[in-house]
Amino acid sequence: MLSPDVQVMLHPGPKRPSVKLTDAESGTSVEVKGLPRDSVVIKADLFKGPFPIFNENIGDIRKRADFVIVSNDEHDRKWIVCIETKGGNKPRGRIVAQLRGASCFISYCRCIGKVFWESEEFLDGYEQRFVSIARLNDTKKQGTYSSNANRELHNQPELFLKISRITTLHFSKLINLVP
Repeated sequence: MLSPDVQVMLHPGPKRPSVKLTDAESGTSVEVKGLPRDSVVIKADLFKGPFPIFNENIGDIRKRADFVIVSNDEHDRKWIVCIETKGGNKPRGRIVAQLRGASCFISYCRCIGKVFWESEEFLDGYEQRFVSIARLNDTKKQGTYSSNANRELHNQPELFLKISRITTLHFSKLINLVP
């Protein structure tokens, strides 16, 4: 379904693969280790969508998070992780809009699989997680993980997990609530 140009290559690891996510805009990168072997990493911000038909004054509907990881792990759990990366900080509303856009991109792919491939269960049963990785240029201070104020699971764009100043992390931290 996806062009090779929008996929990020996995790197073999001693037990599981890793991936290097590079934000072309800021030139920063973060490495995600411990990916399930059956993972696809997509540069979601390259999807421009059918936006000429929409009024662009309807909020930030043209926004898209940088990356989406689609994985099936060895325990038959299915994950979709939408990730926004940035060298500095971004306003919360812009991050939420970009994560919403990545979720819409996945919905679009799901619809393509169901309608054109006639696969009724295409991308069904996946748990979604939403993550912002910010301040990748600032390595002077120790990195932090923080979730929303109510410590809810980051399974909606508005409840995203915020990671700051961490350039190497494990996939398990992206899918679970980090204390």
